[in-house]
Amino acid sequence: MDFQKYLRIALLVVVALLFGTLWVKWQQKYDVPTPQTIQTQQATNTGDAPNLSLNTATTSTATTITSTPATGVAPTSNSLVTVTTDVLKTTIDLQGGNIVSAQLLQYPEALKSKTPFTLLSDNADNYYIAQSGLIGAGLPKSMPTYTSAQTSYDLNNQNQVVVSLTWQSNGLKLIKTYTFTKGKYDIAVNYHIINLANQPWQGRFYGQLLRKPVEVEHSLLSSYTTFTGAAMSTPSNHYEKFKFENLAEENINQSAQGGWIAMVQHYFISAWVPNQQQTNQYYSQQYQDNIYGVGVSNPTISIAAHGQADTGATLYMGPAISTLLKPVASDLNLTIDYGWLWFISIAIFAVMSWIHDVLPNWGVAIILVTILIKMIFYPLSAKSYRSMARMRQLQPKLKALKERIGDDRQKMGRATMELYRDEKVNPLSGCLPMLVQIPVFIGLYWMLMESVELRQAPFIFWIHDLSQRDPYFVLPVLMGLSMFIQQRLNPAPPDPMQAKVMMFLPVIFTAMFLSFPAGLVLYWLVNNVVSVLQQWYVMRKVNAQTSNKMPVKQ
Repeated sequence: MDFQKYLRIALLVVVALLFGTLWVKWQQKYDVPTPQTIQTQQATNTGDAPNLSLNTATTSTATTITSTPATGVAPTSNSLVTVTTDVLKTTIDLQGGNIVSAQLLQYPEALKSKTPFTLLSDNADNYYIAQSGLIGAGLPKSMPTYTSAQTSYDLNNQNQVVVSLTWQSNGLKLIKTYTFTKGKYDIAVNYHIINLANQPWQGRFYGQLLRKPVEVEHSLLSSYTTFTGAAMSTPSNHYEKFKFENLAEENINQSAQGGWIAMVQHYFISAWVPNQQQTNQYYSQQYQDNIYGVGVSNPTISIAAHGQADTGATLYMGPAISTLLKPVASDLNLTIDYGWLWFISIAIFAVMSWIHDVLPNWGVAIILVTILIKMIFYPLSAKSYRSMARMRQLQPKLKALKERIGDDRQKMGRATMELYRDEKVNPLSGCLPMLVQIPVFIGLYWMLMESVELRQAPFIFWIHDLSQRDPYFVLPVLMGLSMFIQQRLNPAPPDPMQAKVMMFLPVIFTAMFLSFPAGLVLYWLVNNVVSVLQQWYVMRKVNAQTSNKMPVKQ
Protein backbone atom coordinates (compact mmCIF):
# COMPACT_ATOMS: atom_id res chain seq x y z
CA MET A 1 0.00 0.00 0.00
CA ASP A 2 1.21 3.51 -0.81
CA PHE A 3 1.14 4.95 2.73
CA GLN A 4 2.51 8.30 1.61
CA LYS A 5 -0.26 8.75 -0.90
CA TYR A 6 -3.09 8.00 1.50
CA LEU A 7 -1.49 9.94 4.32
CA ARG A 8 -1.23 13.03 2.16
CA ILE A 9 -4.81 12.65 0.97
CA ALA A 10 -5.99 12.32 4.58
CA LEU A 11 -3.98 15.37 5.59
CA LEU A 12 -5.37 17.40 2.70
CA VAL A 13 -8.89 16.42 3.71
CA VAL A 14 -8.25 17.47 7.31
CA VAL A 15 -6.73 20.80 6.27
CA ALA A 16 -9.51 21.44 3.75
CA LEU A 17 -12.16 20.68 6.38
CA LEU A 18 -10.41 22.95 8.89
CA PHE A 19 -10.23 25.93 6.58
CA GLY A 20 -13.65 25.18 5.19
CA THR A 21 -15.09 25.25 8.69
CA LEU A 22 -13.37 28.53 9.50
CA TRP A 23 -14.57 29.99 6.23
CA VAL A 24 -18.18 28.96 6.86
CA LYS A 25 -18.01 30.36 10.40
CA TRP A 26 -16.59 33.52 8.95
CA GLN A 27 -19.69 34.02 6.82
CA GLN A 28 -22.44 33.05 9.21
CA LYS A 29 -23.89 34.88 12.19
CA TYR A 30 -24.07 31.81 14.34
CA ASP A 31 -24.21 33.60 17.69
CA VAL A 32 -26.72 36.34 16.86
CA PRO A 33 -30.14 34.68 17.03
CA THR A 34 -33.08 35.85 15.00
CA PRO A 35 -35.23 38.16 17.14
CA GLN A 36 -38.24 36.30 18.42
CA THR A 37 -41.43 37.26 20.14
CA ILE A 38 -41.13 36.88 23.88
CA GLN A 39 -44.17 36.26 26.04
CA THR A 40 -43.93 38.33 29.21
CA GLN A 41 -46.11 38.82 32.21
CA GLN A 42 -48.79 41.47 32.09
CA ALA A 43 -47.80 44.45 34.22
CA THR A 44 -49.77 47.42 35.35
CA ASN A 45 -46.67 49.55 35.77
CA THR A 46 -43.46 50.06 33.84
CA GLY A 47 -40.38 50.00 36.01
CA ASP A 48 -36.82 48.87 36.23
CA ALA A 49 -37.03 46.44 39.11
CA PRO A 50 -36.45 42.75 38.48
CA ASN A 51 -38.63 40.04 39.99
CA LEU A 52 -36.67 39.62 43.21
CA SER A 53 -37.67 39.16 46.81
CA LEU A 54 -36.11 40.41 50.00
CA ASN A 55 -35.45 37.40 52.18
CA THR A 56 -34.79 38.89 55.60
CA ALA A 57 -34.74 37.52 59.12
CA THR A 58 -36.29 38.87 62.29
CA THR A 59 -35.40 37.72 65.79
CA SER A 60 -37.72 34.73 65.63
CA THR A 61 -39.16 34.16 62.18
CA ALA A 62 -38.12 34.63 58.55
CA THR A 63 -40.23 36.98 56.49
CA THR A 64 -40.30 37.79 52.80
CA ILE A 65 -40.73 41.37 51.70
CA THR A 66 -41.63 41.47 48.03
CA SER A 67 -41.30 44.59 45.94
CA THR A 68 -43.80 45.52 43.27
CA PRO A 69 -41.62 44.91 40.23
CA ALA A 70 -42.85 45.30 36.70
CA THR A 71 -41.73 43.38 33.68
CA GLY A 72 -41.81 46.39 31.40
CA VAL A 73 -39.04 48.76 30.43
CA ALA A 74 -39.73 52.40 31.10
CA PRO A 75 -39.37 54.90 28.25
CA THR A 76 -36.66 57.49 28.36
CA SER A 77 -37.68 60.83 29.76
CA ASN A 78 -36.67 64.26 28.56
CA SER A 79 -34.62 64.89 31.70
CA LEU A 80 -31.11 63.83 30.76
CA VAL A 81 -27.67 64.40 32.27
CA THR A 82 -24.54 64.07 30.12
CA VAL A 83 -21.15 63.08 31.57
CA THR A 84 -17.94 63.42 29.53
CA THR A 85 -14.54 62.04 30.48
CA ASP A 86 -11.43 61.44 28.41
CA VAL A 87 -12.68 57.98 27.37
CA LEU A 88 -16.45 58.01 27.85
CA LYS A 89 -19.45 60.13 27.01
CA THR A 90 -22.55 58.88 28.82
CA THR A 91 -26.13 59.97 29.17
CA ILE A 92 -28.08 59.41 32.40
CA ASP A 93 -31.87 59.50 32.43
CA LEU A 94 -33.15 61.11 35.61
CA GLN A 95 -36.22 58.87 35.45
CA GLY A 96 -34.59 55.92 37.21
CA GLY A 97 -31.09 57.41 37.13
CA ASN A 98 -30.00 54.86 34.54
CA ILE A 99 -27.31 55.07 31.85
CA VAL A 100 -29.16 55.08 28.52
CA SER A 101 -26.23 55.95 26.26
CA ALA A 102 -22.47 55.36 26.30
CA GLN A 103 -19.96 56.33 23.62
CA LEU A 104 -16.32 55.21 23.65
CA LEU A 105 -14.42 58.34 22.64
CA GLN A 106 -11.15 56.61 21.75
CA TYR A 107 -12.80 54.11 19.39
CA PRO A 108 -14.24 55.49 16.13
CA GLU A 109 -17.47 53.97 14.90
CA ALA A 110 -15.86 53.16 11.55
CA LEU A 111 -12.52 53.60 9.85
CA LYS A 112 -11.76 57.30 9.27
CA SER A 113 -14.97 58.26 11.07
CA LYS A 114 -15.03 61.05 13.65
CA THR A 115 -18.10 59.58 15.36
CA PRO A 116 -17.27 57.61 18.53
CA PHE A 117 -18.41 54.03 18.80
CA THR A 118 -21.76 53.76 20.59
CA LEU A 119 -21.89 50.86 23.04
CA LEU A 120 -25.10 51.65 24.93
CA SER A 121 -28.15 53.28 23.38
CA ASP A 122 -31.85 53.69 24.10
CA ASN A 123 -32.59 53.64 20.38
CA ALA A 124 -35.57 51.37 19.74
CA ASP A 125 -33.73 49.27 17.14
CA ASN A 126 -30.48 48.90 19.13
CA TYR A 127 -31.80 49.04 22.67
CA TYR A 128 -28.98 48.41 25.16
CA ILE A 129 -28.87 50.21 28.52
CA ALA A 130 -27.49 49.79 32.06
CA GLN A 131 -30.05 50.00 34.87
CA SER A 132 -29.63 49.99 38.62
CA GLY A 133 -31.99 50.49 41.49
CA LEU A 134 -33.31 49.40 44.86
CA ILE A 135 -36.01 46.95 45.90
CA GLY A 136 -37.71 47.64 49.23
CA ALA A 137 -40.59 49.26 51.06
CA GLY A 138 -41.33 52.93 50.52
CA LEU A 139 -40.12 53.02 46.92
CA PRO A 140 -42.47 54.04 44.10
CA LYS A 141 -44.00 51.34 41.90
CA SER A 142 -42.52 53.02 38.85
CA MET A 143 -38.93 54.18 38.62
CA PRO A 144 -38.15 57.14 40.91
CA THR A 145 -37.42 60.45 39.23
CA TYR A 146 -34.17 61.94 40.53
CA THR A 147 -32.95 65.49 40.59
CA SER A 148 -29.46 66.68 39.68
CA ALA A 149 -27.63 69.91 40.40
CA GLN A 150 -26.31 69.99 36.82
CA THR A 151 -27.37 68.72 33.41
CA SER A 152 -23.79 68.36 32.20
CA TYR A 153 -20.59 67.11 33.84
CA ASP A 154 -17.10 67.22 32.37
CA LEU A 155 -13.92 65.65 33.73
CA ASN A 156 -11.75 68.52 32.42
CA ASN A 157 -8.41 68.40 34.28
CA GLN A 158 -9.73 66.49 37.27
CA ASN A 159 -8.94 62.90 38.12
CA GLN A 160 -12.55 62.10 38.99
CA VAL A 161 -16.01 63.47 38.44
CA VAL A 162 -18.90 62.51 40.74
CA VAL A 163 -22.50 62.77 39.57
CA SER A 164 -25.00 62.92 42.44
CA LEU A 165 -28.70 62.21 41.92
CA THR A 166 -31.25 62.73 44.71
CA TRP A 167 -34.71 61.34 45.40
CA GLN A 168 -36.76 61.72 48.59
CA SER A 169 -40.10 60.61 49.96
CA ASN A 170 -41.67 61.03 53.40
CA GLY A 171 -39.68 58.17 54.90
CA LEU A 172 -36.69 57.64 52.61
CA LYS A 173 -33.95 59.65 50.93
CA LEU A 174 -31.69 58.23 48.20
CA ILE A 175 -28.46 59.73 46.93
CA LYS A 176 -27.34 57.81 43.86
CA THR A 177 -23.80 58.60 42.74
CA TYR A 178 -21.78 57.70 39.66
CA THR A 179 -18.01 58.11 40.07
CA PHE A 180 -16.08 58.40 36.78
CA THR A 181 -12.27 58.19 36.83
CA LYS A 182 -9.81 59.53 34.28
CA GLY A 183 -8.68 56.90 31.77
CA LYS A 184 -11.01 54.22 33.14
CA TYR A 185 -14.11 52.51 31.79
CA ASP A 186 -15.25 51.15 35.17
CA ILE A 187 -17.71 53.34 37.06
CA ALA A 188 -18.51 53.13 40.77
CA VAL A 189 -22.30 53.13 41.30
CA ASN A 190 -23.38 53.77 44.89
CA TYR A 191 -26.66 54.31 46.75
CA HIS A 192 -26.47 56.27 49.99
CA ILE A 193 -29.73 55.42 51.74
CA ILE A 194 -31.07 57.60 54.57
CA ASN A 195 -33.95 56.13 56.53
CA LEU A 196 -36.13 59.05 57.67
CA ALA A 197 -38.83 56.82 59.15
CA ASN A 198 -39.35 55.69 62.73
CA GLN A 199 -39.07 52.00 61.79
CA PRO A 200 -36.28 49.96 60.21
CA TRP A 201 -35.98 49.78 56.45
CA GLN A 202 -34.89 46.75 54.45
CA GLY A 203 -33.91 46.61 50.83
CA ARG A 204 -31.39 45.43 48.26
CA PHE A 205 -29.49 46.88 45.33
CA TYR A 206 -29.66 45.44 41.82
CA GLY A 207 -27.85 46.26 38.61
CA GLN A 208 -28.90 44.90 35.25
CA LEU A 209 -28.13 45.18 31.56
CA LEU A 210 -31.01 45.27 29.12
CA ARG A 211 -30.44 44.53 25.46
CA LYS A 212 -32.34 43.78 22.29
CA PRO A 213 -30.59 41.32 19.94
CA VAL A 214 -29.54 42.95 16.71
CA GLU A 215 -30.01 41.20 13.40
CA VAL A 216 -26.71 41.38 11.49
CA GLU A 217 -26.79 41.04 7.72
CA HIS A 218 -23.87 39.39 5.94
CA SER A 219 -22.80 39.47 2.35
CA LEU A 220 -20.48 36.90 0.75
CA LEU A 221 -17.39 38.91 1.73
CA SER A 222 -18.68 40.36 4.99
CA SER A 223 -16.79 40.46 8.23
CA TYR A 224 -17.11 37.68 10.76
CA THR A 225 -19.23 38.21 13.88
CA THR A 226 -18.04 36.61 17.09
CA PHE A 227 -20.17 35.75 20.11
CA THR A 228 -22.86 38.23 21.12
CA GLY A 229 -24.84 37.49 24.24
CA ALA A 230 -24.60 37.24 28.02
CA ALA A 231 -21.76 35.91 30.15
CA MET A 232 -21.41 35.15 33.85
CA SER A 233 -18.63 34.21 36.23
CA THR A 234 -18.89 32.42 39.56
CA PRO A 235 -16.36 30.50 41.69
CA SER A 236 -17.74 27.21 40.34
CA ASN A 237 -17.70 28.31 36.68
CA HIS A 238 -15.21 31.03 35.87
CA TYR A 239 -16.70 31.85 32.47
CA GLU A 240 -20.09 30.78 31.12
CA LYS A 241 -21.75 32.11 27.98
CA PHE A 242 -25.48 32.38 27.28
CA LYS A 243 -26.95 32.94 23.85
CA PHE A 244 -30.07 35.07 23.74
CA GLU A 245 -32.04 32.08 22.46
CA ASN A 246 -30.94 30.13 25.55
CA LEU A 247 -32.07 32.94 27.84
CA ALA A 248 -35.48 32.77 26.14
CA GLU A 249 -35.79 29.12 27.15
CA GLU A 250 -34.51 29.30 30.73
CA ASN A 251 -33.67 32.17 33.05
CA ILE A 252 -30.47 32.48 35.05
CA ASN A 253 -31.08 32.09 38.77
CA GLN A 254 -27.96 31.46 40.82
CA SER A 255 -26.38 32.62 44.06
CA ALA A 256 -22.61 32.89 44.36
CA GLN A 257 -19.94 34.72 46.29
CA GLY A 258 -18.26 37.37 44.16
CA GLY A 259 -18.51 36.90 40.41
CA TRP A 260 -19.89 39.19 37.71
CA ILE A 261 -22.44 39.27 34.90
CA ALA A 262 -22.01 40.87 31.49
CA MET A 263 -23.24 41.47 27.99
CA VAL A 264 -20.54 40.53 25.48
CA GLN A 265 -20.10 41.47 21.84
CA HIS A 266 -17.24 41.72 19.35
CA TYR A 267 -14.42 43.75 20.95
CA PHE A 268 -16.57 45.42 23.67
CA ILE A 269 -18.41 44.45 26.84
CA SER A 270 -20.51 45.85 29.66
CA ALA A 271 -20.54 44.18 33.06
CA TRP A 272 -21.90 44.56 36.57
CA VAL A 273 -19.34 43.61 39.20
CA PRO A 274 -20.68 43.45 42.80
CA ASN A 275 -18.71 43.27 46.03
CA GLN A 276 -16.54 40.16 45.72
CA GLN A 277 -16.73 39.37 49.45
CA GLN A 278 -20.51 38.97 49.58
CA THR A 279 -23.01 36.42 48.26
CA ASN A 280 -24.88 37.83 45.28
CA GLN A 281 -27.91 36.71 43.32
CA TYR A 282 -27.51 36.45 39.51
CA TYR A 283 -30.57 36.39 37.31
CA SER A 284 -31.98 36.97 33.86
CA GLN A 285 -35.40 38.08 32.69
CA GLN A 286 -37.33 38.51 29.47
CA TYR A 287 -39.04 41.81 28.90
CA GLN A 288 -41.46 43.09 26.31
CA ASP A 289 -40.32 44.21 22.84
CA ASN A 290 -37.81 41.35 22.56
CA ILE A 291 -35.54 42.74 25.28
CA TYR A 292 -33.34 40.49 27.41
CA GLY A 293 -32.09 41.45 30.85
CA VAL A 294 -29.25 40.00 32.93
CA GLY A 295 -28.34 41.30 36.33
CA VAL A 296 -27.09 40.89 39.86
CA SER A 297 -28.59 41.85 43.22
CA ASN A 298 -26.74 42.44 46.46
CA PRO A 299 -27.68 40.86 49.79
CA THR A 300 -30.52 42.52 51.66
CA ILE A 301 -29.46 45.27 54.02
CA SER A 302 -31.32 46.53 57.07
CA ILE A 303 -31.18 50.17 58.18
CA ALA A 304 -32.37 51.19 61.62
CA ALA A 305 -34.82 54.04 62.08
CA HIS A 306 -33.11 57.33 61.17
CA GLY A 307 -30.03 55.35 60.15
CA GLN A 308 -27.93 55.39 56.99
CA ALA A 309 -26.18 52.81 54.81
CA ASP A 310 -24.47 52.40 51.43
CA THR A 311 -24.80 49.73 48.76
CA GLY A 312 -23.87 49.45 45.10
CA ALA A 313 -21.60 47.83 42.52
CA THR A 314 -19.11 48.59 39.74
CA LEU A 315 -20.22 49.02 36.14
CA TYR A 316 -17.73 48.40 33.30
CA MET A 317 -18.51 49.74 29.83
CA GLY A 318 -15.65 49.59 27.37
CA PRO A 319 -13.21 47.61 25.24
CA ALA A 320 -12.26 44.00 25.99
CA ILE A 321 -8.62 44.66 26.90
CA SER A 322 -7.01 42.31 29.40
CA THR A 323 -5.02 44.99 31.24
CA LEU A 324 -8.23 46.98 31.80
CA LEU A 325 -10.45 44.03 32.75
CA LYS A 326 -8.18 42.23 35.22
CA PRO A 327 -8.15 45.04 37.84
CA VAL A 328 -11.95 45.26 37.76
CA ALA A 329 -12.71 41.63 38.59
CA SER A 330 -11.13 38.20 38.57
CA ASP A 331 -11.74 36.31 35.31
CA LEU A 332 -13.37 39.31 33.61
CA ASN A 333 -10.57 39.09 31.04
CA LEU A 334 -11.99 35.69 29.98
CA THR A 335 -14.56 37.63 27.97
CA ILE A 336 -11.70 37.93 25.46
CA ASP A 337 -12.55 34.47 24.17
CA TYR A 338 -9.54 32.98 22.35
CA GLY A 339 -11.10 29.53 22.07
CA TRP A 340 -9.64 26.16 23.07
CA LEU A 341 -6.12 27.12 21.92
CA TRP A 342 -6.20 30.22 24.12
CA PHE A 343 -2.67 29.62 25.44
CA ILE A 344 -1.27 29.88 21.89
CA SER A 345 -3.30 33.03 21.23
CA ILE A 346 -2.13 34.66 24.46
CA ALA A 347 1.51 33.79 23.76
CA ILE A 348 1.35 35.15 20.20
CA PHE A 349 -0.36 38.34 21.35
CA ALA A 350 2.18 38.86 24.16
CA VAL A 351 5.08 38.65 21.70
CA MET A 352 3.28 40.82 19.16
CA SER A 353 2.54 43.44 21.83
CA TRP A 354 6.21 43.54 22.82
CA ILE A 355 7.22 44.02 19.18
CA HIS A 356 4.51 46.66 18.73
CA ASP A 357 5.90 48.62 21.66
CA VAL A 358 9.22 48.84 19.78
CA LEU A 359 7.86 49.09 16.23
CA PRO A 360 4.35 50.56 16.45
CA ASN A 361 2.82 48.76 13.47
CA TRP A 362 0.73 45.64 13.99
CA GLY A 363 1.41 44.43 10.44
CA VAL A 364 5.16 44.54 11.09
CA ALA A 365 4.54 42.72 14.38
CA ILE A 366 2.68 39.94 12.52
CA ILE A 367 5.54 39.60 10.02
CA LEU A 368 8.22 39.41 12.72
CA VAL A 369 6.21 36.96 14.84
CA THR A 370 5.73 34.75 11.79
CA ILE A 371 9.47 34.77 11.07
CA LEU A 372 10.17 34.02 14.75
CA ILE A 373 7.78 31.04 14.68
CA LYS A 374 9.46 29.72 11.52
CA MET A 375 12.88 30.05 13.17
CA ILE A 376 11.71 28.14 16.25
CA PHE A 377 10.39 25.26 14.14
CA TYR A 378 13.22 25.34 11.59
CA PRO A 379 14.95 22.16 12.87
CA LEU A 380 11.71 20.25 12.42
CA SER A 381 11.00 21.88 9.05
CA ALA A 382 14.56 21.29 7.81
CA LYS A 383 14.25 17.57 8.47
CA SER A 384 11.01 17.55 6.52
CA TYR A 385 12.49 19.56 3.65
CA ARG A 386 15.49 17.17 3.45
CA SER A 387 13.12 14.24 3.21
CA MET A 388 11.11 15.95 0.46
CA ALA A 389 14.30 16.80 -1.42
CA ARG A 390 15.37 13.17 -1.31
CA MET A 391 11.90 12.08 -2.44
CA ARG A 392 12.12 14.54 -5.31
CA GLN A 393 15.43 12.93 -6.32
CA LEU A 394 13.69 9.54 -6.27
CA GLN A 395 11.05 10.57 -8.81
CA PRO A 396 12.90 8.90 -11.77
CA LYS A 397 13.19 5.64 -9.80
CA LEU A 398 9.50 5.80 -8.84
CA LYS A 399 8.59 6.39 -12.45
CA ALA A 400 10.69 3.38 -13.49
CA LEU A 401 8.93 1.24 -10.87
CA LYS A 402 5.57 2.36 -12.21
CA GLU A 403 6.54 1.39 -15.75
CA ARG A 404 7.90 -2.00 -14.61
CA ILE A 405 5.07 -2.98 -12.24
CA GLY A 406 2.11 -1.47 -14.09
CA ASP A 407 -1.33 -1.11 -12.45
CA ASP A 408 -0.82 -3.52 -9.57
CA ARG A 409 -1.42 -1.05 -6.68
CA GLN A 410 -0.49 -3.42 -3.85
CA LYS A 411 2.74 -4.45 -5.50
CA MET A 412 3.55 -0.83 -6.38
CA GLY A 413 2.92 0.19 -2.77
CA ARG A 414 5.24 -2.48 -1.40
CA ALA A 415 7.94 -1.61 -3.95
CA THR A 416 7.66 2.09 -3.13
CA MET A 417 8.03 1.49 0.60
CA GLU A 418 11.04 -0.76 -0.02
CA LEU A 419 12.62 1.97 -2.12
CA TYR A 420 12.04 4.54 0.66
CA ARG A 421 13.54 2.13 3.20
CA ASP A 422 16.58 1.41 1.04
CA GLU A 423 17.15 5.11 0.37
CA LYS A 424 16.49 6.00 4.07
CA VAL A 425 13.68 8.41 3.22
CA ASN A 426 10.74 8.99 5.60
CA PRO A 427 7.62 9.88 3.56
CA LEU A 428 5.74 10.88 6.72
CA SER A 429 8.10 13.72 7.67
CA GLY A 430 6.95 15.83 4.73
CA CYS A 431 3.60 16.35 6.46
CA LEU A 432 5.01 17.74 9.71
CA PRO A 433 5.32 21.44 8.69
CA MET A 434 1.62 21.60 7.79
CA LEU A 435 0.60 19.88 11.01
CA VAL A 436 2.73 22.30 13.06
CA GLN A 437 1.17 25.29 11.32
CA ILE A 438 -2.44 24.32 12.02
CA PRO A 439 -2.60 25.08 15.79
CA VAL A 440 -0.57 28.26 15.30
CA PHE A 441 -2.94 29.32 12.52
CA ILE A 442 -6.00 28.68 14.72
CA GLY A 443 -4.43 30.54 17.66
CA LEU A 444 -3.59 33.52 15.47
CA TYR A 445 -7.05 33.36 13.89
CA TRP A 446 -8.82 33.86 17.23
CA MET A 447 -6.23 36.33 18.46
CA LEU A 448 -6.91 38.55 15.45
CA MET A 449 -10.65 38.12 15.91
CA GLU A 450 -10.79 38.96 19.60
CA SER A 451 -8.04 41.56 20.11
CA VAL A 452 -9.58 45.02 20.00
CA GLU A 453 -6.04 46.42 19.73
CA LEU A 454 -6.00 45.27 16.10
CA ARG A 455 -9.39 46.84 15.34
CA GLN A 456 -8.83 49.49 12.63
CA ALA A 457 -5.05 48.93 12.91
CA PRO A 458 -3.33 50.02 9.67
CA PHE A 459 -0.45 48.27 7.94
CA ILE A 460 0.89 49.89 4.75
CA PHE A 461 -0.50 51.38 1.56
CA TRP A 462 -4.07 50.15 0.98
CA ILE A 463 -4.30 48.03 4.16
CA HIS A 464 -5.97 50.37 6.65
CA ASP A 465 -7.53 47.74 8.92
CA LEU A 466 -5.80 44.42 9.62
CA SER A 467 -8.96 43.01 11.22
CA GLN A 468 -10.89 43.32 7.94
CA ARG A 469 -10.41 41.71 4.55
CA ASP A 470 -8.01 43.14 1.98
CA PRO A 471 -10.24 45.51 -0.06
CA TYR A 472 -8.37 44.77 -3.30
CA PHE A 473 -7.60 41.08 -2.55
CA VAL A 474 -3.89 41.61 -3.20
CA LEU A 475 -2.74 39.64 -0.17
CA PRO A 476 -4.96 36.58 -0.88
CA VAL A 477 -3.71 36.45 -4.49
CA LEU A 478 -0.07 36.73 -3.38
CA MET A 479 -0.75 34.04 -0.79
CA GLY A 480 -2.12 31.75 -3.51
CA LEU A 481 0.93 32.37 -5.69
CA SER A 482 3.27 31.61 -2.79
CA MET A 483 1.38 28.39 -2.14
CA PHE A 484 1.71 27.43 -5.82
CA ILE A 485 5.47 28.08 -5.76
CA GLN A 486 5.79 26.05 -2.56
CA GLN A 487 4.02 23.12 -4.23
CA ARG A 488 6.39 23.26 -7.21
CA LEU A 489 9.29 22.64 -4.82
CA ASN A 490 7.67 19.49 -3.48
CA PRO A 491 7.88 16.14 -5.22
CA ALA A 492 4.99 15.51 -7.60
CA PRO A 493 2.42 13.01 -6.26
CA PRO A 494 2.59 9.72 -8.15
CA ASP A 495 -1.19 9.42 -8.29
CA PRO A 496 -2.78 11.55 -11.10
CA MET A 497 -5.92 12.31 -9.07
CA GLN A 498 -3.85 13.48 -6.11
CA ALA A 499 -1.76 15.62 -8.48
CA LYS A 500 -4.93 17.33 -9.74
CA VAL A 501 -6.14 17.98 -6.21
CA MET A 502 -2.78 19.49 -5.31
CA MET A 503 -2.89 21.67 -8.41
CA PHE A 504 -6.26 23.18 -7.51
CA LEU A 505 -5.48 23.58 -3.79
CA PRO A 506 -3.91 27.08 -4.14
CA VAL A 507 -6.99 28.24 -6.04
CA ILE A 508 -9.35 26.85 -3.38
CA PHE A 509 -7.34 28.40 -0.53
CA THR A 510 -7.16 31.76 -2.34
CA ALA A 511 -10.96 31.79 -2.68
CA MET A 512 -11.42 31.00 1.01
CA PHE A 513 -8.87 33.62 2.10
CA LEU A 514 -10.59 36.41 0.15
CA SER A 515 -12.83 37.21 3.13
CA PHE A 516 -10.35 36.46 5.91
CA PRO A 517 -8.85 39.47 7.76
CA ALA A 518 -5.81 41.02 6.14
CA GLY A 519 -3.71 40.28 9.24
CA LEU A 520 -4.40 36.56 8.98
CA VAL A 521 -3.67 36.46 5.24
CA LEU A 522 -0.48 38.42 5.89
CA TYR A 523 0.63 35.77 8.37
CA TRP A 524 -0.03 32.94 5.91
CA LEU A 525 1.69 34.80 3.06
CA VAL A 526 4.83 35.49 5.11
CA ASN A 527 4.75 31.93 6.41
CA ASN A 528 4.69 30.59 2.84
CA VAL A 529 7.45 32.91 1.65
CA VAL A 530 9.75 31.97 4.54
CA SER A 531 8.91 28.29 4.00
CA VAL A 532 9.84 28.60 0.31
CA LEU A 533 13.18 30.22 1.19
CA GLN A 534 13.94 27.61 3.85
CA GLN A 535 12.95 24.76 1.55
CA TRP A 536 14.99 26.14 -1.35
CA TYR A 537 18.05 26.46 0.92
CA VAL A 538 17.72 22.91 2.28
CA MET A 539 17.08 21.39 -1.15
CA ARG A 540 20.09 23.20 -2.61
CA LYS A 541 22.22 21.86 0.24
CA VAL A 542 20.91 18.30 -0.23
CA ASN A 543 21.49 18.43 -3.99
CA ALA A 544 25.05 19.64 -3.43
CA GLN A 545 25.72 16.84 -0.96
CA THR A 546 24.25 14.27 -3.33
CA SER A 547 26.24 15.51 -6.31
CA ASN A 548 29.42 15.26 -4.20
CA LYS A 549 28.34 11.78 -3.06
CA MET A 550 28.33 12.88 0.52
CA PRO A 551 26.09 11.15 3.05
CA VAL A 552 22.86 13.04 3.61
CA LYS A 553 21.93 13.71 7.20
CA GLN A 554 18.39 12.66 8.03
